[in-house]
Amino acid sequence: MNASGDHQELDRLSADLAGVLGRIGLDPAAGRSERRERIDTRFAAAAARHAGRVAAQDGEGASTYLELDWLADDVARRLSGRAGPGAAVAVRVRRSHVSAAAVVGVMRAGAAVLPLESGHRAGLQEFMMREAGVEMVVSDGVLLRDEVPVAKTGRFVIAVRPRVRAVCEIGPGAAFVALPAGGEPGRAAGVRVVSHLDVLAWVDAVVPLLEAGPYDVWASFHSMSLEVGMREPWGPLLSGGRMVVAGREAAGDAGAFVRLLAGHGVTVLTQLPSAFARLTQAALGSTLPSLRHVLLAGEPVEGGVVARWRESGIAPAAVVRDVSGSPAVL
Repeated sequence: MNASGDHQELDRLSADLAGVLGRIGLDPAAGRSERRERIDTRFAAAAARHAGRVAAQDGEGASTYLELDWLADDVARRLSGRAGPGAAVAVRVRRSHVSAAAVVGVMRAGAAVLPLESGHRAGLQEFMMREAGVEMVVSDGVLLRDEVPVAKTGRFVIAVRPRVRAVCEIGPGAAFVALPAGGEPGRAAGVRVVSHLDVLAWVDAVVPLLEAGPYDVWASFHSMSLEVGMREPWGPLLSGGRMVVAGREAAGDAGAFVRLLAGHGVTVLTQLPSAFARLTQAALGSTLPSLRHVLLAGEPVEGGVVARWRESGIAPAAVVRDVSGSPAVL
């Protein structure tokens, strides 16, 4: 018997087990409660419970929880040694059934996510990346000048950028980096940090209130560069639900979005009040019988729009709530 070899094998197995337990917040060594208060850790736990269920879908396809988890692992591995705690990684991907994997992968590497849209002006993107000290980018489209690809996984390309010193301090609890609320691109004092706790506090307030679970269907409408968009995906993805991602057409055409809601039997809808006003106008004469909850956040709510929605009978079973602060029925 090779005692040394057996010990090495046991050490390897112990390390593998510790890694798995740590990913789902069950690391017995230390930091158990801290690890549970991370989006990526909570997603790993949801993926373990709901592996074969569809997590996200769009007009092109769908991904199960297990598929998103595997892709997130690949992203994290390719960022290993290049990004980690205290760093921000730009995620410039279009909204799709796999985009959440890029976000979870960056978080799993220990870094914060700077969400960018390919439609954002190059100057705005450069401003935000300089402020956040971004040296790594995950993209599924065209790279900017000075971004050099170093790896690829699925549809995502991992690229490096010239080294720069961050203006914004990014702690280990940072989940996202964003412009200040109401900040004017290029004139803002600097980017701000949105923590894992900020996002999870919203999820933990809303999901139990709605009694949402694996059989709920949530719409994903907003850009993740908006704070409401940073929160929106995690309602379904941390509760085992299915997220239906609005593509470019549905996000830009209220009528197409109404058809998406009806066609997929969406039960939970999150909206900026301004987007909800457009949706209400476009949905007049239509019915959304599956819709149970409408969550308004990010802007002041106009009572007249809510009254018009209710009087129109668009979604007779839906309860409308303002969830910008403590959830309140409207």
